[in-house]
Amino acid sequence: MGFTIIPICKKCGYQTKAVSVGGGKLNHRTQCGAPALNTESNEIEEINLYNYKSSVIVKRRILYLFYRNVTVEKTDDRYIPYYEPKMFVNDKKIGNHHWNNKYYKKSKNFCPKCKSFNLDFADGGIWFD
Repeated sequence: MGFTIIPICKKCGYQTKAVSVGGGKLNHRTQCGAPALNTESNEIEEINLYNYKSSVIVKRRILYLFYRNVTVEKTDDRYIPYYEPKMFVNDKKIGNHHWNNKYYKKSKNFCPKCKSFNLDFADGGIWFD
């Protein structure tokens, strides 16, 4: 079971379609939606957090003849998720939407259109599988 939020800016009127947060009963192992800023298109999009980070195995040389496999975690640089501290004003009085230990502020988020911290995440409802 997950829920949806609707990004709405109080200052400039910017709004997108509803963004799904979390996963459902049938797809929770492959899907974990989250709102994120696409830095290329400057729009808010839904990303899958399972695809946002990927593990890459790299061979590293140890001494002269020996190699060791090292796992390096890489993130997709095109997206900045809205749970990152630079994407909202940290005010203790503001409520949170949360899923999978990720917290999204209900208001005072970064708006990509007017470049201010006036974006709200309005409740879009709960969706079931």
